[in-house]
Amino acid sequence: MRIWNWLFLALFAATAPVMAAPARRAPVAAHATAPAAHRDCIGCPEMVAMPAGSFDMGMTAEQEIAFGMPKPQAGKAAPVHKVTFAKGFMMAKYPVTVAQFRQFVDETHYQASDTCTNQRFYDGHFIYEPARGYSWRSPGFPQDDRHPVVCVSSEDADAYAAWLSKKTGHHYAVPNEAQYEYGARAGTTTAYFWGDAKDAKACEYANEPDLDQAAELKAPSGPDYRFQCHDGYAYTSPVGTYKPNPWGLYDMLGNIWEWTSDCYNNNYHGAPTDGSTWTTGDCDGRASRGGSYGNAVFSTYAAVRAPRHASYVGHSWGFRVVRND
Repeated sequence: MRIWNWLFLALFAATAPVMAAPARRAPVAAHATAPAAHRDCIGCPEMVAMPAGSFDMGMTAEQEIAFGMPKPQAGKAAPVHKVTFAKGFMMAKYPVTVAQFRQFVDETHYQASDTCTNQRFYDGHFIYEPARGYSWRSPGFPQDDRHPVVCVSSEDADAYAAWLSKKTGHHYAVPNEAQYEYGARAGTTTAYFWGDAKDAKACEYANEPDLDQAAELKAPSGPDYRFQCHDGYAYTSPVGTYKPNPWGLYDMLGNIWEWTSDCYNNNYHGAPTDGSTWTTGDCDGRASRGGSYGNAVFSTYAAVRAPRHASYVGHSWGFRVVRND
């Protein structure tokens, strides 16, 4: 059985086309103490320096279950292990946007998929299936150029990073899991970089599964499924809408699932401890990180992992990049 087919993470995700949307919130200003960002070319992602250092990666199965993870799915983020980055790296301030991906496609004539996994409601259940006509240009809900690109595969993300590398002369890549979690935690040890509680504070920091989305989908709205607050969006939000984490990164939790570059392994036994990419395991599979706007509340914390095939194209899947030189 394919290990990336982690069906519970599809529960209560976003539906297909939107006919209406909740009131929008204005983008927040960056914190005065947030690290400065820079671009290597016009239209390139803004990059922020991540410091050298160590962190405890993962979460025990017991902690995941206490947090609400169904017991059969717990343990994928274990064992907790210390990872040390001997030197820093650069990470994109935001996920890659629709406008940035369009620039790549226009310059290279890259052919991304014209089919994207979306969902429909049938016989009391959400059915997830690839649907022709949905793509990064039209994922089934409204987006503008500042929204994170979705309906892109891990392979598409790798192609974008290779284009950036050639264009700039620097080594760009999709982050590995250790880089992603290190950036997402930003020196914190709690489930979210703003704390441990699954409360209304989440809507200040992230586009999480919330009451706006529950109303749009006519989906369960209780605290086991949704944060009990309004973040202003039922689907994706423009990057940078909410508060950054302490290292000046936005949307590291919520908004979209983000691809990572490691071969997939079902837990962290044998994982690298030096921050390098894990190159053994199921190399047709990848872990996505960060959670999205549409999953149940228990699947959006810093350590959560969602396995998918590298060719998977989904309506809440996108990516950001790192620079490793």
